[in-house]
Amino acid sequence: MFKNVLFVAALGIFCTDSAIAKESAQSWLMRMHQAAKTVSYEGTFVYLHDNRIETMQVVHESARGLHRERLFSLNGEAREIIRDKDQVWCYLPNRKMGVHEYRRADASGFPAVRPVRIDGLKESYDLKLGAQDRIAGRPVQLLIVKPKDEFRYGYRFWVDIEYGLLLKVDLVGKQERAVEQYMFTHIVVKSKIDDEQFAPATPKADLVWHGDEKKPPPPNSPSGWTAQKLPKGYQLTSNISRHLPIDNVPIEHLVYSDGISSVSVFIEKLQPGGAKPMIGLSHMGAISAFGVVMDGYQITVVGEVPTATVDYIGRSMSRTN
Repeated sequence: MFKNVLFVAALGIFCTDSAIAKESAQSWLMRMHQAAKTVSYEGTFVYLHDNRIETMQVVHESARGLHRERLFSLNGEAREIIRDKDQVWCYLPNRKMGVHEYRRADASGFPAVRPVRIDGLKESYDLKLGAQDRIAGRPVQLLIVKPKDEFRYGYRFWVDIEYGLLLKVDLVGKQERAVEQYMFTHIVVKSKIDDEQFAPATPKADLVWHGDEKKPPPPNSPSGWTAQKLPKGYQLTSNISRHLPIDNVPIEHLVYSDGISSVSVFIEKLQPGGAKPMIGLSHMGAISAFGVVMDGYQITVVGEVPTATVDYIGRSMSRTN
């Protein structure tokens, strides 16, 4: 009898009403975007990339417009990332070191793919709904995001039907093959999360720390560099002057995005006797990079995009003064 009750309950979940079934792909993206800012949870996810599998636990809280989260590895090298308000701490206890940066917790939390500027996505992608499924024991709706050109990957998003949380992401390359994947294996939505769950396993005093000692200037301050041409749909979303966390080298950091895909441009003045400049294209898994030297500066373009994108943007960079 109990099994029959469970089966009937499951049918009630999967046989969703027509209002849910008729929601557009764009409205599902909006739900997903909103859930990332308002829903608190804890869970376990796997990250597949470069023929490797990483398993991590995440605790994420969104409350009163603030966001904080803690991620820690369950396999491989011990790693822990804590984001709180506008700061990020990365703990590497095996190396006896840590890296600290000032960065908004809602700017690059888990998952790394969070659509923004949703109204403009149709310029660069075709959006459609796929089938309903189950991820981590929860009913999900598949959203298929297909690129209209070679300057961005495609995406498959599996979105929790009840809460709008993103439970699985496929980054899709050529021949519709997933080049990278995030997937929750367990998740629990929480109304409140205790402060103790955001405490690091390794005391800060046990590590040698590198990175930002003070807040960088606010983003979108005037830049001395710009991309003269951009692939369709991309636009400048952030530019900031900062220092590299470990080397403490001053750089300019520009970010271009089409609303889903993002590309970072790092500009660093070359120093006599410094490291050999990076020239040309490189590729590792879903990440592409392009390097060029211009007017005594190393320009490095990096992003989870096809190589054509970093090449295009890198070759179009120029001084504005």
